[in-house]
Amino acid sequence: MDRGAKNDARSAPHGARRLLRTAALAALALVGAAPALAQAPAAPAGPVPLAVLGDSDSHAYQDSISFPPGSGDRGGPYRPRTFQWTEVLARLRAGVIDPGPWEINGQNRLVAALGELADLPGVRSPRKQDYRFNVATSGAGCEALTDGPHRQVQPLLQRMAQGDKARWRQGVVVIRIGLINMTQPGFLDALSRDPAAPAQQRVMTTCLSHVTRAVEMIRAAFPQTHIVLVGVFNEANDPLQFGSFQSRTAMDNIDRGLDRYDGGLRELAARTPHASFFDDRAWFRSVWGQRGADGKPAYRDLKIGDRLTVTLSVGNEPTHGLTGDDHWGLAANAKWAQAMSGHLASAGLPVRPIEDAEVQRFVEAQLR
Repeated sequence: MDRGAKNDARSAPHGARRLLRTAALAALALVGAAPALAQAPAAPAGPVPLAVLGDSDSHAYQDSISFPPGSGDRGGPYRPRTFQWTEVLARLRAGVIDPGPWEINGQNRLVAALGELADLPGVRSPRKQDYRFNVATSGAGCEALTDGPHRQVQPLLQRMAQGDKARWRQGVVVIRIGLINMTQPGFLDALSRDPAAPAQQRVMTTCLSHVTRAVEMIRAAFPQTHIVLVGVFNEANDPLQFGSFQSRTAMDNIDRGLDRYDGGLRELAARTPHASFFDDRAWFRSVWGQRGADGKPAYRDLKIGDRLTVTLSVGNEPTHGLTGDDHWGLAANAKWAQAMSGHLASAGLPVRPIEDAEVQRFVEAQLR
């Protein structure tokens, strides 16, 4: 349902709203809304619970509902061995990091829209296959954190509240979102000319307000859970953009413009107890480097042991940094998971950083 239709329903007379609710409830009964999650048994203290809010950068690649076999998404024929960063962490730190059981949750778009109309609690998450505490969804913008039929924070908090809430005292919520909002047509082009472009700065301000509200909601329900705020990626470094922004001034302007968003996240983390900032652009530079002084691509390759050289290119084979549908590939996600494990350790969580040898063994195992 679009926002205008929702507002029209809210402003309808009381009797009309009652009829709308009744009709929506009947429709939900027909389509079969997914039942609420069963009460989970209390979990012993030990593994660090991991929750994720975000977009396609954090949506599990092995989700066979969103990415049916043969669809060509997230690695195409290589998808069974192409893993997203939470999937890498769950494998390399099994028993240490707990993203929840692998399961199917949520409702389809029609059910979510009808639930929104009927004011039904819990009818929010889109239907997908993922770890229980990963509510990141492909295509989600900053507004999806707290608003709309596919809002993320509210169902996540419901799931976190089930079972033993006390274990989230040493848990973590990673918020990685914003790329959808900051890659709209013309967004980077405007920043490349003026890092203080007013329309682009308003987009970032709006995103920051949604992230801030999400943090406040999490902090109110779970005061000691650590929150990681991930900075925005500079999409000008995407291989599909290599023919654009070919000057050092243009690239520097884009980075200065995006500093407004990352700076807001840094300030939010600094004033929020048990929170930290993860610099995604710094991670990118540490792995791939950057463009040259003339603004043209001068990125380095990523070496995984002696068997694999990964270029910053688009393609489904593991030799590419990004999959054919332009999402981080196996090696890049393994390196990102490694960096996040180190970040969690530096934040005081009982997580041993992933070592280079572990990354190599994991990636090479997928090449067989």
